Amino acid sequence: MPLVVYSESNPTSRLIGHAMLAAEDFEELKRLEGMRHFRWNKIEALELDCDILASEKLDRVAKTDFIVFVCSHKSSKEVASFTAHSEGNWSTEAKMGGKPMELSFAAPAEMLKTLLAMKENNSTSLPVIYEATHHGPLLKTPSFFVEVGGNKDALESEEYTAMVARSVLDSLAEPKGGGEFTPVIGVGGMHYAEKFTRLAFEKGYAFSHIMPKYYISELDMLEQAIGRSSLKAEKAIIEWKSLKAMERERVIERLDQLGIDHERA
Repeated sequence: MPLVVYSESNPTSRLIGHAMLAAEDFEELKRLEGMRHFRWNKIEALELDCDILASEKLDRVAKTDFIVFVCSHKSSKEVASFTAHSEGNWSTEAKMGGKPMELSFAAPAEMLKTLLAMKENNSTSLPVIYEATHHGPLLKTPSFFVEVGGNKDALESEEYTAMVARSVLDSLAEPKGGGEFTPVIGVGGMHYAEKFTRLAFEKGYAFSHIMPKYYISELDMLEQAIGRSSLKAEKAIIEWKSLKAMERERVIERLDQLGIDHERA
């Protein structure tokens, strides 16, 4: 049974969570370690009592198939968008939760379903896009973030947050394993993974983790990217032109060591 998590301390997360509860007949259950707990159909929801980026306790508290965090999206250039991503830190820094050099377990099929639902429900001009893996929390339970934001208008929009809520519900209501997809990892490109998103929509590539080009020196992390997922990646998609020739050679050498095929993008 999937669990959707929202936080009252994050205004956008709260808007999405409340819109979701209002969209269907959620029943309020007994509190879970003091947190409000709901269920509708085969979907549970939890109102978080802490910063959503520091919710490692969910591994202990919530016994669930996978977790969907609904939250706000920040953009340094204030570009509004609908996004989805897995969690983890590719380097020795962990400024936004999690631990250095540690990736959480991904839920690639479910994340792709939610992206596709947002694409289907999107009547705005905002893009729907994968982000590279980043920030906490660090979890063993498969999980991913679904976000809207980028600027003040998007963060506060009831239309946008309601669309995210509806899309999450639509994606979770699908039969488990529905749809054709191939679990993969992404290597290269920038934080906003436009090319990987297009391949996901066109070819059904379900990305577990995406390593952007500026962490290409951390190739030992690819073992985690492949293994820390509800579905092991069948191959790696390399954004070819974003990497130098020597970097590509090193990536392919490491993938060969890990027994994973690759594809140019």
